[in-house]
Amino acid sequence: MVRARRAVGVWLRMSALLTVRTPGRQPFTLVIDARLEFGREGAGVLVADQRVSRRHVAIGPGTAGAVEVTDLGSANGTQVDEVTISGATTVEPGGVIRIGDTELHVLTDVAPATAPATEIRRRTSEESSIERVAAAADRTDWPAEVLGVGNEPGTLTVLFTDIESSTERAVSMGDQAWYELLRRHEDLVSAHVDAHRGRIVKHQGDGYMCCFRSARSAILASIGIQRDLERQRATDPLNAIAVRMGLHTGEVLVADDGDLFGKHVVVAARIGAAAAGGEVLVSEIVRQIAEPRGDISFVDQRVISLKGISDVETVWQVDWRAYGG
Repeated sequence: MVRARRAVGVWLRMSALLTVRTPGRQPFTLVIDARLEFGREGAGVLVADQRVSRRHVAIGPGTAGAVEVTDLGSANGTQVDEVTISGATTVEPGGVIRIGDTELHVLTDVAPATAPATEIRRRTSEESSIERVAAAADRTDWPAEVLGVGNEPGTLTVLFTDIESSTERAVSMGDQAWYELLRRHEDLVSAHVDAHRGRIVKHQGDGYMCCFRSARSAILASIGIQRDLERQRATDPLNAIAVRMGLHTGEVLVADDGDLFGKHVVVAARIGAAAAGGEVLVSEIVRQIAEPRGDISFVDQRVISLKGISDVETVWQVDWRAYGG
């Protein structure tokens, strides 16, 4: 038990706590025990703030609960306590880092090095979570290998999108006009995926594979894309496109480069292929996860065969025009 407590004590002295506050989003708190990048894209912390650059700022642990902040050449700059920084800057506990409209608060809740090693200012008399972890680490009856701790992504919702009749449209529009349309479409998809904390896994011209930790977030991103496309059809009918979408939730495999594999990825792709232009089709499990809140309507239930898979799947169409109405 002593060894576990000492390890936790070292972790406290080498870490800081940071609360991320983005307008319109639920605040969340991070332990900064290694250098992290914050931005709208990338492998670090994704910030759903359009005034934040794709790679905006890097933050790492300092001493005594402080953090080290480095702006990554962002468009709008990084401020510490309302002063724009240049170069690496130390921010003490209680300081506020601003990126775009998002505030990053360096908390003072990290226990000093002289405090008991398993405490982070307990607010109740109950045993702290760190003490429970330390107690668990002291057990001698665990198997030698603990499976799936470091490399399992968990359950993801996978979204496939595809422009209907894209080959015919490309030929009729010509290369330059088609390229410009695809570039604008990429901006649209990226904005909605970023806003809902998703990730674009890969895309090939007119088609995208995206993933989300939340089924609801994946649906709302799809609704937003379809609504923007509908507005584009009304204002610029010559460049209008119809996009089909398919969503499914399940356990997936993640390659070293971030690509996704496995049966559930294939199911999502097959559902996307079964959709018509302008449709968002979801599997039964996605509907079951997202429906209880009652604000997303699912219509047109049907059963489809999945190409290359012996199973059939019940799918539902998302009534994206009705959302929020």
